Amino acid sequence: MSDFVHAVAARVGTIDDAKVAEILTRHGVRESGILPKPHRLLVKRVAFTGEKSGTSHQPIDFSWDLGAGLWCLAADNLRGKSSVLEIIWWCLRGAGDVQADVRKWIRHVSLEASVDDEPFTVTIDVNDDELTGTLTTGTQPHANHFTGEAEFSSIMGTFMMDRLALELLRGWRKDSAAPAADGDGEEADGQVTTTGWPAYSHALLCRNRKDDALLGETAGGGTMVSLLQMFVGLPWTTTRRDARAALELLQQGMRGERRRAQQDLTARGASVKELEGQLAEAQKALDSAPSLGTAVAAVEQAAARLAQLTGQQSDLAAAAASTRQAEDELHETLVIDQSRLRDIRETAAAQRFFGALRPTCCPRCSTSLDQLPHASLDEAHCRICGSAPAAVPVDPSAADDLAATIATLKDAHGRARRAARTAASAAERGQGALDQARADFAQARAAVPTQSALRAHIEVARLKGALEERCAASAHAKAPQGASIEEAVLEAAQKEADKRTKMESQDLLNAVSEEICRLGIRLGIRELQKITLQANGVLQVTKGGSRTVFTKVVPGEQLRLRVATLLALLRVGRESGVGRHPGLLLLDSAGAQETIPADLAEVLSQLRGICQETPGLQVITATANRAIATSTIAPENLQIAAPGEPVW
Repeated sequence: MSDFVHAVAARVGTIDDAKVAEILTRHGVRESGILPKPHRLLVKRVAFTGEKSGTSHQPIDFSWDLGAGLWCLAADNLRGKSSVLEIIWWCLRGAGDVQADVRKWIRHVSLEASVDDEPFTVTIDVNDDELTGTLTTGTQPHANHFTGEAEFSSIMGTFMMDRLALELLRGWRKDSAAPAADGDGEEADGQVTTTGWPAYSHALLCRNRKDDALLGETAGGGTMVSLLQMFVGLPWTTTRRDARAALELLQQGMRGERRRAQQDLTARGASVKELEGQLAEAQKALDSAPSLGTAVAAVEQAAARLAQLTGQQSDLAAAAASTRQAEDELHETLVIDQSRLRDIRETAAAQRFFGALRPTCCPRCSTSLDQLPHASLDEAHCRICGSAPAAVPVDPSAADDLAATIATLKDAHGRARRAARTAASAAERGQGALDQARADFAQARAAVPTQSALRAHIEVARLKGALEERCAASAHAKAPQGASIEEAVLEAAQKEADKRTKMESQDLLNAVSEEICRLGIRLGIRELQKITLQANGVLQVTKGGSRTVFTKVVPGEQLRLRVATLLALLRVGRESGVGRHPGLLLLDSAGAQETIPADLAEVLSQLRGICQETPGLQVITATANRAIATSTIAPENLQIAAPGEPVW
């Protein structure tokens, strides 16, 4: 186990290291004592095409090759400078604030950049408001395709978080509309927040705006603190925030359970004493009611008798059917043999009678035999039809044998008929017994108490269950006397991570504060004396002998301090090896607050010097003063539009 887990277990004091590790893992508390090295993001080329519409119709074809150092767009106001920066940010972020008309005009965007030595390319195509595109990296043979804003944001967020080795930061935000539970002093509810690339990417863009946020788009919701803690590289920040978010979520769940139990208890409206009184009255009524046990026993006995007779009757009915079938089969055989005996006897009699006849004429037309065609035949042939009938020998024993068989069949049939009648009588008696058993069962059921005793039994059972449930709900609704083991572990983890953060971060915060002060002076805040950057995001400013905070200084000084803070995070991070800022700064309208051209010249000059002093730093800015930009920045690092002309 790690020394952090061991330290948390020592704080809790009642469980071992393995159990602490299991609880921390289950609640997603990550150890972040060792931070990964910083990575560098560099934009190498941006290009986009399309066609303007509205008052002016002209094609758009813009491209710009860039590298490390200070780069500048110079053009009149409202001529597209900010749009270039926003398009770069859009490609890197996966989402952006490109103006609606510009989004409508653009058809294709391509951004080539790199993280350290790994190149990647983002392409965007917009057709009929449908966005598609690809992300191609140097390590993957195939491009990652996306369709729509959601997929674009997801792909870029996953890619940038991985390549820049950034971590999701969990936080806890209380619901502004959620009061404390029932006014009993408990904490208000809230929700876990997650800071990822959509928020981190704001550290790349510094806009000229009137806002209290030192970093990011807003000072609220914990986003600014998350950006500061991530890009300063404060150790144990992830662990401390994970533990706090998990602890708040766990405690909120427990509060919710108690709250629901209490609400349920109140809704039911009856106290434990009331239920106990009702149960006593119901038990008294049950004791005075007729015995239910005797009636139930009679029902069970009648049911057993009914089941037994049902089986017996089934067997008797089967036996009656079998004997009746045997009788029918013998009767059918007897009838057939009697018919055969009659046929044999009648055939023999017919042969004897007709064989003795000697006709002298045709029996049909009375023609004399001497005149028929067969008159010349001998006595062996019929002189009427000409056939020679075969003499059928008469077997007198066949009739006798068949008569004996019939006598045997008659005897067997008689016995079968008597057996069938006996079986039918038995089945009839069994059916009568079964009908009586059914009547007895119905009578036993009817004898079960349906009013007082049964109702009293049901009422007692119901009240006992309600009393048990009410006691359990009442106990659960009460706040526990002490913290659960999981609460204790998460609270100990938060305290241990907080202690380690303070121990290991103060020197780093001091170094960043001193660097912000030096850079602020270089960027034109001449009265600046001291800067103190706190871990909660508060920037204390001492200038002209008085102390104030970032939110109280004038807009021009706020812009300079934002730039100085971002540059300080990068420079100190490079020196210490723990800073996480990727080294790209998109500075929109660096001189927007300047009324004296010399001030703008000083800002650009200092930015150029800072870039030269900081290897890998890339600053892309914009200004409306072409003359100062031309005199301060190298020509190959400039994109200049003629007076009145757009940048693209």
